[in-house]
Amino acid sequence: MLTILDHLPDGLLDCEARDLHRILPGPTLVHLPGTRPEPLFVSVLLHGNETTGLAAIQGLLHKYNGHKLPRTLSIFFGNVSAAAQGRRHLDGQPDYNRIWPASGDNGADELPERRMMRQVVDEMRTRQVFASIDIHNNTGLNPHYGCINRLEPRFFHLATLF
Repeated sequence: MLTILDHLPDGLLDCEARDLHRILPGPTLVHLPGTRPEPLFVSVLLHGNETTGLAAIQGLLHKYNGHKLPRTLSIFFGNVSAAAQGRRHLDGQPDYNRIWPASGDNGADELPERRMMRQVVDEMRTRQVFASIDIHNNTGLNPHYGCINRLEPRFFHLATLF
């Protein structure tokens, strides 16, 4: 279910979210080398109708086109099939933002998508991730905001960078 690549496929930087399924076979994890080896992990399109993450990654990679990234970057392109239809998720699919492994997760709900997310987490754990960012948009009239998982100064600092 998960495809792992060490390069950007042709056409990815210029396609719309609805057309991504023509370039990626499904959920895909792309690793791109950078000067600093500990990767920044970015997840986009966990909801197929929330396309700001794809646009942000495309903009960033256009900026560095032909130049080495300052830090290794790992990008998870999530629900590509739902993006093709402009939907949050397809009928019969779980919400990709609700199936990440949690501490104490005993695997009781062994959906293929949950196993895939566990594979993503395991893969990224071996790479000693610097930080993890999930880029969403929502339907409300909200200002930009960041969420952190620890109330510590370094986490607050990281959130202020966005």
